[in-house]
Amino acid sequence: MPCKYDLLIIGDGVLDIYLNIKNFPIKEYTTTISSTMEVWPGGTAAMAVMASRLGLKVSFVDNIGNDLFGDYLIKELKNNGVNTDYIIRSNKKMTATSVNIIDDMKRHSFLGYLGSGDSMDYVDANLINDSKSIFFEGYNLIKKGKTYRAVMKAVLDAGTAKKYIFFDPGPLISQIIGIEKFMNLSTKVFLNRDEAVAYFSDDINNILKRIKNDIHGDRYVLKLDHDGSVTVKNTEIIKCPPVKDIKIANTIGAGDAFDIGYISALISGYNEKNACILGNIVAAMRISKGIGSIPSIKDITMDLDI
Repeated sequence: MPCKYDLLIIGDGVLDIYLNIKNFPIKEYTTTISSTMEVWPGGTAAMAVMASRLGLKVSFVDNIGNDLFGDYLIKELKNNGVNTDYIIRSNKKMTATSVNIIDDMKRHSFLGYLGSGDSMDYVDANLINDSKSIFFEGYNLIKKGKTYRAVMKAVLDAGTAKKYIFFDPGPLISQIIGIEKFMNLSTKVFLNRDEAVAYFSDDINNILKRIKNDIHGDRYVLKLDHDGSVTVKNTEIIKCPPVKDIKIANTIGAGDAFDIGYISALISGYNEKNACILGNIVAAMRISKGIGSIPSIKDITMDLDI
């Protein structure tokens, strides 16, 4: 029986507020006025929006505040075709929010509120069975609370049901409890340069040699900024160059955009190399034109020989 959803994204949704300033630092006791303001789903909620725009059927599960920010986040998810039926609203804490401040040199700083945090009790097993794949991040895996247990059970359930399991540990990779278990259960693990160095305790050239010869090397996908991305297939290192000559608006969310481009391509039947290429393209679109610029995979590949 066909699955209802291509991708289930678990937790860590945020409302992003973007403000622009001339330059850092911002001094105390001063007033700084932004020339613009944009409000978008952030974190994994942004990933859900991008995946849906790329053409996947997406469901999003999280616990968010029963407040105006939560209302707006759900509205934007729905407007972009994401199923929100499994989002739980909480009266105890407000929706996680990030104020993203960007200066004229494209440097950025975050001022954030974690929101409901460790409050997700479970992920419905029926929803996992109804999905081809799941995606989760590592932010709520640094302590064994309710969310940790819920995510672990969801990953185990997905493994039992033979689903694609996509994992991006994120910058807290060194603090994740039981990370080896999450790694071993995952179909693909996304790591940027710093995360790969932290996890393998080695330089990037040696890491590439190690994963090439690792029986499980196919699970790793490395995001190497200006050096593009790397994946492994049958002990072959596949390097995909970055998209060049793009005008960067800001680099916030580039890694998440790559993940979703890669996942969407793989779920849509493309091979690992083409998934890497599409990940790079989606990341470039994200940092140059924003979430709203993401088209369908068919539109992206129309001019590509893949």
